[in-house]
Amino acid sequence: MFIGCGISVNITIVKEYDKFKDLIISRKRKKYKFANFDDYKNCFSHRREDDGVETHQRVFDYLSHGEDQEKPVVLEIAAGNAQFSLQMARKYPDTHFIAIDIKSDRLYTSAKAALEEGVENIAFLRTHLNELGNVFKSNSIETIWLTFPDPYPKKRSAKHRLTHVSFLRQYRNILNETSELKFKTDNLDLFLWSLEQLVNDRWHFLELSFDLHDSNLKDDYKITTYYEQRYVARGEKIKYVTAKPVEA
Repeated sequence: MFIGCGISVNITIVKEYDKFKDLIISRKRKKYKFANFDDYKNCFSHRREDDGVETHQRVFDYLSHGEDQEKPVVLEIAAGNAQFSLQMARKYPDTHFIAIDIKSDRLYTSAKAALEEGVENIAFLRTHLNELGNVFKSNSIETIWLTFPDPYPKKRSAKHRLTHVSFLRQYRNILNETSELKFKTDNLDLFLWSLEQLVNDRWHFLELSFDLHDSNLKDDYKITTYYEQRYVARGEKIKYVTAKPVEA
């Protein structure tokens, strides 16, 4: 009986050790990605204390590659692993793409893939989203994409939703007169709430769908990332809106 108990305890210890080992490996991978992010020529970091003008210049110097010709600039905000931006950059080499996220280990994989593939019209920027107005000049952005942002379901966390009026006003400041905000999500509650925010902040809807992949909207909007593929496979409908700020 005691021997049996000992075996059971040993098995439990081994299982707990395996979990701990996986956690250590995961943390080591994150540290590796953090350490290597700033070594990649297509990756940039901006902290609150940094000069936003300097960060802007570094990013756009990389994207321009010494050319004077201005090209449209597309931002993906809270880009996660930036798969969407990378796919778009491959498809549209004459457009500049910037994938932004607060965590560099998320951006790392697509940044590495872009370098390996020679996709040079995309940059990856680690920064806090409240810094957008400091990094990007007024009227400098053609399109902003919000792809499956965190819904922050609790009411007290509403201010963190990327379609909150405080963020919409930041977007308005950096978009130009022909610019658009493009937003897609699997979360119906977030989508409905976001539509209300857009109306309250005087944005005009240009395209709207409660089932993107069963709509006649552009194929570009239907480019899927890993997680979106999972949502669609589960039968979840993807909601989508294109909105344009109305001049005050």
